[in-house]
Amino acid sequence: TTFLRGDNSFQEVSSDFVFVSTTTISSAVAQVDIDFDYSTYKEIFLFVEGLQATADGNVYARFKISGSINTSSAYASNTIKKYYSGLDSSTYGGQNQSYMYVTNDLGGDTYESWSAQMRILLGSGLGMPFIDLTTSYKSAGGNYDQNMGSLTYQNFSQVQGIRLYHSAGNLDTGKIHMYGVK
Repeated sequence: TTFLRGDNSFQEVSSDFVFVSTTTISSAVAQVDIDFDYSTYKEIFLFVEGLQATADGNVYARFKISGSINTSSAYASNTIKKYYSGLDSSTYGGQNQSYMYVTNDLGGDTYESWSAQMRILLGSGLGMPFIDLTTSYKSAGGNYDQNMGSLTYQNFSQVQGIRLYHSAGNLDTGKIHMYGVK
């Protein structure tokens, strides 16, 4: 595939950015597990659309490492929250946690949904894998909020998947589109 550049010349488009799959949540589940093809892709992009929960609470995540979801205290969550009346620069989760603190105060009512763009560096054993995160959602208080920042696995490992889950209830609707970067 080619496209026209600003200087009116043509350039080949890389096929290294590939649509992989869509996961649809259509009934209440405790968590969503997504496996990555880590032998093909160096990075994964997740585009989460309209994730809803059955109760007010937080969205958390854990990585799949060495074949299973890792629950050890090896995560650091460094995010900030922007909302209608200001900026909350509190660090949600901190370091040495048993999960990644993705989003604070997601509402459980209809239309209180969560959307996110998550770029995940899978790691190769030479450094820490992490997520670059931007979210937008309607909070339990009925306000439109954003979280942004990074979520890190504190060891030099390779990520094989991710689990998204809710702190106080189930996830009951939404779509997660996955793209891979070779």
